[in-house]
Amino acid sequence: MNKYSRKRSDYKIKQHSLIKGAFILMLAGLFNRILGFVLRMILVRVIGDEGLGLFQMVFPVFITCSIITTMGLPVAISKFTSQEMANKNYQTVLKNFKLAISLVIVSSVVVVFIFTNSAEFIANNLLNDPRTYPILLTVAPALFFVSISSILRGFFQGLRIMTPTAVSQIIEQITRMIVTLFVLYKLIDAPLKLKATGVAIGVTIGEAVGFLALVLIFFFYLPEVKKNCSESSTRTSFVLIKKLLKFGVPITLGRLVASLMYSVEAIAIPGKLQQIGYSVSEATSLYGQLSGMVLQLIYLPTIITIALMSNLIPAISESAAHNNQQAIRKKSLEAIRLTFYLGMLAVVILFLVPHQITDLIFNYPQAGEYLRLLALPAIFMYLSQIFAGIIQGLGKPNLVVRNSIVGLAIELAIIQSVTLFPQLGFHLIILAIGSRYIIISLLHYGSINNRVKLQIPIIHLIFKPILASSLVVAILPQLYKLIYYMSNSDLISLAVSITLSSSFYFTFLVLTNGITGEDLERLKP
Repeated sequence: MNKYSRKRSDYKIKQHSLIKGAFILMLAGLFNRILGFVLRMILVRVIGDEGLGLFQMVFPVFITCSIITTMGLPVAISKFTSQEMANKNYQTVLKNFKLAISLVIVSSVVVVFIFTNSAEFIANNLLNDPRTYPILLTVAPALFFVSISSILRGFFQGLRIMTPTAVSQIIEQITRMIVTLFVLYKLIDAPLKLKATGVAIGVTIGEAVGFLALVLIFFFYLPEVKKNCSESSTRTSFVLIKKLLKFGVPITLGRLVASLMYSVEAIAIPGKLQQIGYSVSEATSLYGQLSGMVLQLIYLPTIITIALMSNLIPAISESAAHNNQQAIRKKSLEAIRLTFYLGMLAVVILFLVPHQITDLIFNYPQAGEYLRLLALPAIFMYLSQIFAGIIQGLGKPNLVVRNSIVGLAIELAIIQSVTLFPQLGFHLIILAIGSRYIIISLLHYGSINNRVKLQIPIIHLIFKPILASSLVVAILPQLYKLIYYMSNSDLISLAVSITLSSSFYFTFLVLTNGITGEDLERLKP
């Protein structure tokens, strides 16, 4: 046993493999999505679409402020914790963490103070609805809890243990649901703005309880971390802060670009549709189908990609710290393979039965036409998230920002061209969004390949899932028709046909060694 192995064996925190860590976060994400979906169904019935709209107006402002308060430090602390652990600089791990959490505490206090004092201005002048004022005030404290919690989660992810993140997210979501329903019950006869404020109370208390859970878990693990930190770090706080911010600021810019992207789409798409002859009502309705229905379904598989990305950044960083190109390549290909396998299945299902899905979930089958158009390029969006994780793990977050800006610029250029091709109308806008997915994905892949030659095995990584997908194409529609003929139920027909065709898909991958026994072994405790 070499020196490195002996030293690591002294460190008793059990790390999760890439697949197991992603699986843990994926299960937590799925559980939270289900709870969130149930809560949303209840909210629509209690406060209506107008009350839900009031809260949703506040949410983008809240997200933007949380991006500013964290300054990209959760990802930075995840990367550098893993990197310093790989280099056995355990004393620097805690010092980095203390500096990051101190920075975020200061920024959170400042932003919450400004946010609270500007709430009336934001409500009246930016959101143009005074009813959002109490909602803004109520949700303001949640910024503090969200920001500190994100650093704690980044720290645990850097240690390659995902259970604390998963457990805290589940506790937070359950608390949010219970508190929200209790408050709404007490406010059942109150004005609409107070009911919407009740939703914000649920968010704030949920975040506070999730934060407390993370703090308790942190102190549980702290003795194991500290026992390896017998020496003080030789690097000054200034050097470490500079390093953290140098990595974190580009991530902040990238997330602000993403936030800006959704805001620009919300303004540009309805505006361009009106220019080519759609009424205000028609343009708003089409954008509602896109943002509220189609994209919600397209984003559903990101439960998997976000979980993989959270694990991938520290895993790649650890290998990069040893300049282990082979390990970087292996971990990258593993994440890409899982994303392509699961993403292809989701894409095929959304493409084959889009009208049935949108009819069953939203009672709006016409949105299925746009879901089908956006389903195929969606695989590039899933891959781009994994590529972004690899790039950040390699320590080049600025490339993610650059590629995202290029993709956004091309999307906006295509949206602007709608007036030149009015006959294409909304279909051209769908094409613009799909083009962004493809361009960003290809740019990310090029950025990775300039640093690490991935050497993608075409047959194993791409050809096998495409063949498996062809089975789904052949089986799923026929199964749906047969089961619908017997049951006359959309729900039963969709559930059974998707489940059975997915089983054929995964069985084919197992039989062709696309999914290996080693993959399944990594999921075991």
